[in-house]
Amino acid sequence: MDVLTLAEEYFVISLSVVLFIGLLQGAILGRGIRNRFPKFKIHARIVSICLLILFSINSLASILKFARPEKLPFEELSMPENPEEGFDILLEVLGLDLGFGSLIVMFISVTLILVFRFSELPSIARYFMFGISFIMLLIGVVTKFTDYSPNQFHIFLYAAYHMGITFGIFVVTRRREYDVLNEIK
Repeated sequence: MDVLTLAEEYFVISLSVVLFIGLLQGAILGRGIRNRFPKFKIHARIVSICLLILFSINSLASILKFARPEKLPFEELSMPENPEEGFDILLEVLGLDLGFGSLIVMFISVTLILVFRFSELPSIARYFMFGISFIMLLIGVVTKFTDYSPNQFHIFLYAAYHMGITFGIFVVTRRREYDVLNEIK
């Protein structure tokens, strides 16, 4: 029995674990954002709503890309004859040729990399974030370069993971600090 079949049999446990991982990752992201930008605590509601909207769009774009991955077989790749063809092949391999949705996902991803680079998070949180991000990268590579197509259960778990991240960020950044004078010092 493979892992995916076992996960489907124990649906509630699988959903709980995936949702918990998403919530934990979202809480770490939210904490990193709050630590890096302490003035956001003053305007917590506005910032949290903006982040909720941004991460909801990011989640929706990611889920749609996961549900219908564009396959890229290696047989169709050829040696480029000029730099323009090489650039087109690079964009196709990286999946950046999809338009506005990809731009939003890239913007949020680069922003998160910058936030984590300059925020003070414990090393265990950084390793956790790196590990989960690497697993998600592997899943993306498998869906793009193999004949694997996710079924409804896999898409549902992926959506639960992204909902967890979005909700975790929203909850942590929503906390408002009432002692504004301590934050300004």
